[in-house]
Amino acid sequence: MEDLNKLLNQFGDFFVGNWFRIVAALIVLIIGGILITLLTKLLMKIIYGTKIDNAAGGFVVALLRVVLWIALIFGCVSILGLDSNSFLVAFSSVALAIGLALKDSLSNIANGMVILAEKPFRKGDHVAIGSVEGIIKRITILTTELTTFDNKKVILPNNTVASDNITNFTANPTRRIDFTFGVAYGSDIDQVKKILEDLIEEYPLALKMPKASVFLEAQSASSLDFKVRFWVNTVDYWTVYGQMQAMVYKAFVSNNIEIPFNQLDIHLDTKGNVEPHLTTKKGK
Repeated sequence: MEDLNKLLNQFGDFFVGNWFRIVAALIVLIIGGILITLLTKLLMKIIYGTKIDNAAGGFVVALLRVVLWIALIFGCVSILGLDSNSFLVAFSSVALAIGLALKDSLSNIANGMVILAEKPFRKGDHVAIGSVEGIIKRITILTTELTTFDNKKVILPNNTVASDNITNFTANPTRRIDFTFGVAYGSDIDQVKKILEDLIEEYPLALKMPKASVFLEAQSASSLDFKVRFWVNTVDYWTVYGQMQAMVYKAFVSNNIEIPFNQLDIHLDTKGNVEPHLTTKKGK
């Protein structure tokens, strides 16, 4: 109790002897905080109005805000007449302790800087990060946020993002789309190839260059497999994927091209005491 009273007396003496400095430091702290807030908001508004990547700009502004607040606090310490060197030592010790406690968060921050510098993806890109696939919604200092195609929100630590495999499906303006279509054995392979080539030639979403390719890829157990490859604009990829499947099916049916499918035959032996048995074969 005596120590507490002594501490309170020392604090009271300091306040009485330095009340002007304390008031001045508080005024500087309040005005400085307001100016920092206004400055960072202005910078973000400027960034949103330019071609600068919003995530990268937001990260730089957040870092600038931290630096300005540290400078403001040191300025207030100087106004109070305290020993800046002693305060710096104390501040460094506290910062070290916090750094050790938050080493994972600091790792996320460092990897966030790497992501923003290398730009493996941007907001709105369709990506796969490890086993997670979706649309990039937000990139922050600590995390990367995605929305999956079944509308789930996934938040990944930047440390995980930077150390995992990243596939960006929308990084380039065009993509190659691949199909495999099977036809029954006995089909005219020249006719099948011409049907597929004509479909691609007449399809408005198929790009003329690079040139499309159609070829017999394999003679499978129950079908002749044709590989179809052509290029499309990335934004049209899934539209083409769905439409082409339907177009090829209709073309095969209208040209009497047999499409193989699994078929189950049941054989009944009515003579003797032989049990019924099942055999499975593929084909039409």
